[in-house]
Amino acid sequence: MRKILYIFCLSLLLTSCDDGDILEIELDFEDDLTLCDQFEDEYSLYKIKADPYESLSIVFPSNTNNDQIFNPPTDEIPFEGTITGSVRFIYRTYDGNPENLFCTLVPGSDVNIISDNESESIDIDFTSTFVDDDDDGIPSEFEDLNGNGNYDDDDFDGDGIPNYIDQDDDNDNVLTINENHNFSTEDGLANAVNTDNDTYDHDNDPTTPEIPLPNYLDNDDDGDGVLTRYEDENMDKNPTNDFATDATIARYLDADAADTFVVDEFIDNTYTRTVTTNFEINDPFNLGALSMDYYFFGTYETIITFPEED
Repeated sequence: MRKILYIFCLSLLLTSCDDGDILEIELDFEDDLTLCDQFEDEYSLYKIKADPYESLSIVFPSNTNNDQIFNPPTDEIPFEGTITGSVRFIYRTYDGNPENLFCTLVPGSDVNIISDNESESIDIDFTSTFVDDDDDGIPSEFEDLNGNGNYDDDDFDGDGIPNYIDQDDDNDNVLTINENHNFSTEDGLANAVNTDNDTYDHDNDPTTPEIPLPNYLDNDDDGDGVLTRYEDENMDKNPTNDFATDATIARYLDADAADTFVVDEFIDNTYTRTVTTNFEINDPFNLGALSMDYYFFGTYETIITFPEED
């Protein structure tokens, strides 16, 4: 929580025109912002506080440059810039909770705006960063198998998708999260299940002993010589629901079931990108009684799923 009290840059005193009382205004807002995504031509970001009810909001146009704030180019991280032009910065007070006044074409009538103050045209600086993740339960740093800090050059199954954004790290049509990698912050991947006790050379160094090959990196989980994805009898790209006659475990984990059903199609891979954008005002601004040279407006988080829908 950023708590800004304006008295000569620490506090601000507002004198009532009616009775001469001195009122202390305290902008006690959380950093997290809410985005109104109902509008096609502009972005509106706001935050609200209670006791008393107040809001701060910025409104700026939707255009090619500003759209990248929430979906930054991957070769410019951090993605930084300034929103200029038709930018509005608004401070309001209310006689009730104003939540229903935002993001609606027809605002509710049960709450009244007591004061409405808008700055003159100002510039707003932004910084956007992002983190990609395949949501397979294994942190990206543990999917950096060669340990060089570059996640993009680790692609265990050679399918062109780096491990940290690959939901199926061994391309066997069983999601990594469903192959009992048993990751924990205490033990890492030490308890990952290895059904057939395979090992592999993880660093191509003949002087280093091979290490266990866990199921989530093994495309033949039961070691019967048949690829896991070829033990998919109903060919629905899901080996987990196929059982040999009278068997109690799925074919892909049953070394006694070695029939082959060639499936050379793969499940679709998706991953998420979490974009974090910070907004700050470095221009002098005036919101009625509020006058400042700098204000950290807040942080907005965007989650994008790839591949994006058309």
